[in-house]
Amino acid sequence: MKRKAWLLIPVLVAALAAPSPASAARIDNPPPDYVTARHEVTPLAQGLTLTNFQRLYPYGWVNGWLLTADLSQPTLTSDVITAPGLTEREPVLDMAAREGAVAAINGDFFALGGSGIALGTVVKRGQYLQSPQPSWPNGAVVGTDRIGRLATVALDGTVTTPYGSHRLTVVNTPVVPEGGLGIFTPLWTKDRPWAMGDAQEGREVVVQAGRVVSVSGRVTNVPVPADGFILVGTNEAARFLDPLKPGDPVTVSYRPSPAVAWAIGGQNYLVRDGAVVSGLDNASRRPRSAVGFSADGRRMYLLVIEGDSSRSVGATLAEMAAFMKSFGAANALELDGGGSSTIVARRPGEPLTVLNLPASAQRPVPNGIGLFAQPGSGRAQHLRIDGEARVFSGLSRTFTVTAFDEQYEPVAVQQVQWGAKGPGVIGSDGRYTAADAPGSRVTITAAAHGLTTELQVRILGRVARIEPQASGGLTLLDAAGSTFTVVGYDADGYRALIDPRDLTVEYDPSLVRVEPEGDGLRAVPVATGSGYITVSVQGHRAVIPFVSGTRSTLLASLGQTALWMFERHPEQVTGWVAPSQGPGGDRATALYYTFAPAEGNRAAYLQAVAPIVLPGRPDRIGLWVQGDGQGAWLRATLQDAAGNSYTLDLAPRVDWTGWRYVEAAVPGGVTYPVSLHRIYPVETDAQRSYSGMLVFADLTVKTALPMPDAPAAEVPGPDAILNPGVPAGPESWSFAVLAALPDVAPEESVKAALEADPRFFLVGPGLRSQVREILARLGAAAVPVYEMAPPARYFDAGGVRFILLGTEQGGLRATAFHQWEGLDALLEVTSRAGSIRRVVVVGGQSPLRFRDAREGQLLQERLTAFEDRSGKAAAYLGAGGAAPGVTRVEGVPYIDAGTPRVPVIFTVDPTADSLWLRMGR
Repeated sequence: MKRKAWLLIPVLVAALAAPSPASAARIDNPPPDYVTARHEVTPLAQGLTLTNFQRLYPYGWVNGWLLTADLSQPTLTSDVITAPGLTEREPVLDMAAREGAVAAINGDFFALGGSGIALGTVVKRGQYLQSPQPSWPNGAVVGTDRIGRLATVALDGTVTTPYGSHRLTVVNTPVVPEGGLGIFTPLWTKDRPWAMGDAQEGREVVVQAGRVVSVSGRVTNVPVPADGFILVGTNEAARFLDPLKPGDPVTVSYRPSPAVAWAIGGQNYLVRDGAVVSGLDNASRRPRSAVGFSADGRRMYLLVIEGDSSRSVGATLAEMAAFMKSFGAANALELDGGGSSTIVARRPGEPLTVLNLPASAQRPVPNGIGLFAQPGSGRAQHLRIDGEARVFSGLSRTFTVTAFDEQYEPVAVQQVQWGAKGPGVIGSDGRYTAADAPGSRVTITAAAHGLTTELQVRILGRVARIEPQASGGLTLLDAAGSTFTVVGYDADGYRALIDPRDLTVEYDPSLVRVEPEGDGLRAVPVATGSGYITVSVQGHRAVIPFVSGTRSTLLASLGQTALWMFERHPEQVTGWVAPSQGPGGDRATALYYTFAPAEGNRAAYLQAVAPIVLPGRPDRIGLWVQGDGQGAWLRATLQDAAGNSYTLDLAPRVDWTGWRYVEAAVPGGVTYPVSLHRIYPVETDAQRSYSGMLVFADLTVKTALPMPDAPAAEVPGPDAILNPGVPAGPESWSFAVLAALPDVAPEESVKAALEADPRFFLVGPGLRSQVREILARLGAAAVPVYEMAPPARYFDAGGVRFILLGTEQGGLRATAFHQWEGLDALLEVTSRAGSIRRVVVVGGQSPLRFRDAREGQLLQERLTAFEDRSGKAAAYLGAGGAAPGVTRVEGVPYIDAGTPRVPVIFTVDPTADSLWLRMGR
C-alpha cells in the first residue's frame, strides 16, 4: 500500500490536492488569526442588517454584533437617542423602545457621579442639546446630507437682552468656563452646584416665558422652568447679565455649526482615513462599543464586542480598530464600553431585545445611537418557514409560515399552500410526515400572498433513544404548570425535537393534565401530589417524575427585631428599625426610612445581623408587608452555601397601604442551604425624595413536596464499532493504537500488536522514538509510527485520510492554535479528493472532553459539516478515555480507545458502508 505523510500546513495541502490556481492561492494566503464559528447576517429593515459573529482566537472566544446601515436609504434614518433628561440615565433597551428605534447601541462615556451627563457633544434631530467637556472634543456626526464623518461640532449661539447681546458659550454643562455664558434648559433635571466653578464673579438668571423671573449672585437650587431656561455667566459674562431685573425680556438662539442631523461624543479615534490609529492600547480586553463610517460616509457601522465572560473575552482598542476597518469603516470612534456596552435590535418577527450579554445587568446610560425605519406598507414581501429542519423517519414536523413586509414587520398570513418535494407527505395544515428514508433531503415549499419560499429538511433515521428536557423532574408550583420538550436521537447521533403529536403520553389525570404547546408539552397540576409522566415513540419510552404542591414553614425571624439592623446606600439615606405588630397581632419588625436627594439608586436595608438560614431546600420565600404607598421597589438578597448572592424581586412597586403577602421564587441552581441577608426598598428616581415606613411579618418558606425517584433511563446496547456482530470483509486491514507503554516489558505490548499485522502504529506524545526502536528489535522497522502531537501530520492509507492532531493540553487552542487553520484547509481539499473516501481525525483528547467545551463543539460541527458537504464518512479517534467507548454525535462516531497500556487494534473494511471501522484488542 502506498502511504503519504505530510505536515499539516496549507502549502502542502495545496500541493497534495493540486487544486486550481485560484484555489491554491486562497489556501496559500497567510493564515487568519482566528477561526470562525458563526457568521450570521439578518436583515432588520431596508438598508439595515445585523451581523452576529463568533470567533475563536488564540487568546479565547470573541462574540460580536454589528449593525450596518445604508445612510442613503430614504426609509432609514439615524439619530441620537437619550434618556428623558440629559442628567438622567436609562437602559438602552428602554431608551430605544420609547423613541421607536428598530436597533440601537449605547453612546458616549459619562460621569458616573455628579451630574451624570455624557462627556461629549449631543445634537439630536438637528438641535444642539449639550456642549462637550473641555477635554472631550472627539465626536461622530451625520450631516443633513446623510453623510457620516468624524468631526467636532461647534456652538453658534447668542443671548439678547434689552441691554445688548453676548455670545453663548456652552449649553447644559456642569461648569460654565470662566468668562463664559452658559444656558441650562429643561433637559437639565438636577441641581447645578458647580455651574460657576471657581469664578470670582457670577450671575444666575432664571427666565420663564421669555422674561426674567429672578437674578442671583450665586447658583440656586431653583429647577429649570419647563417653559424657560436658566443663564449662568461668570466674570465678564456675569457683568453682561448684571443689568437684568425681573420682567426684562431675554431671548436665546443657538444651533450647531456646521448644521448636522445629529452628533455624539466619544473618546479615542480608532480609524482615520482608512488607517488604524497608532498607539492604541493593545493590552486590556474588555467589552467595547464603536461607531464608524465608510470612506464615502454613506454607510455606518455600529459594533459591540462582548467581554468579561467565558462567552467572549472582549477586545483591546487596537483590536477594536482592526475589527472596524475589516468591516469597512474608514473612520471610527470609540464609544463607552465595559458595563455600558449594549446593543438592541428588533429581529424579524421578534420584539426589540438586548442582543449582547452585558458585563453586568443593563446599565443605565445617558445616550446612544438609534436607527429608525419608516413603517412598512403592511403588504407581504418576504416569507419564512418556521420549524426545525430535521425529522425522524416515520415521524412528523409541523411547519408554520411568517410573512414580512419590506421593513420586515410581520404581516398576517391568509392562506398557505404547502408542498413537499421528496419522500413523505405534507398536509394543508403544514404537518409533514417523513417517509422511512434516512439521509434523504426534502424541500418543503410554502406559497402565500403571491410569494413562494422553501426549506431544506433532512430525514433522520428512526428514533434510537429519547430524552425529555426536564432534568430532575417537573416541579409544578403554580397553576400555569411547566413546559418541557422531548428530544430524540437516531442511531447516528443526529438530534431533533419530537413533535408532541407523535408522542404517546400517559399520566394520572387526577393529579396532572398534559397538553401539547408549540414544540413541547405543558404539564398543569390538577391536585397536590406526585407521580410520573411517561412519553413514548417508535418503541422507546422515557419517564418524567413530577410533584405538585408545597409545604409551608413559618419562621419567627421577622418577629425578633434584635435580629435586624438598619443599613443604607448611599450615606444620604437615613432610617432605623423598630418593633411592630403583624397582621394577626403577632410581633413584627418595622423599617423607617428617608430617601434624601442623592446620586443614583437609593436603598434602605433591613439587614440581618447574622444571616437567617432558611430550612430545607426552599423553592419560594414570602412575607407579609404593610405598605406605605410610596412606590419603592421591594427586593431581598439571598446567599447560598457556595457564597453566591441572589437578588429577589418581591414587588415592583409598594403602591399599597395595609397588609399584602409578597413572594418570590428562589433562583434555580443555588447551592443549599440558602440564607436571607436583607429585605429593602429601592428608589430609582433621583428626582423623588420622601420618608416611609414598611412593616415586615411572618417570613415563610415554601418547599416542594419530595420528588419521586426517576426510573432508570434506557441504556442503549454497545455500538456496532465495539460489537459489530458480523465479520469484516476480505479486503480489511488493521492499524494499532498505543496511548502509553507499560513500565514493565513494553516490548511485549508492541509484540502483541504486531500479531494483528497492523499497517501502522498511532502512539501517544513522546512515544514515537521508543516504539520505533522496539519495532526495529522485533524485525518490523518498516511499519510506520505516527505520533499524536504537534507538529500535526496527516497521511493516507487504503482510501482513508488520517489527520493527527495534538490535543494533550486539553484542546487544539491550548496545544497549538495553528492546527485549526490546517485542519480547515485539509478538510476542504479532502472533500474534493476523489481517491479519499473516509477520514479519521486522531487526537489524544476527544472533543467531547475538551477543556473548552465550545471549542470541542466547534470541532464536532466541522466534522459533521464535512460529512454533509462531501458525502464522505468521518470518525474521531481519541487515544484517551478510561475505557473503550463510542459516542455518536451528529453523524460522527467519537471513539475512545481507552488508556490501558495495551494496544488497541482497529480494522478498516473498505467494502462496508456504515460499519467501515471497528475496534478490537
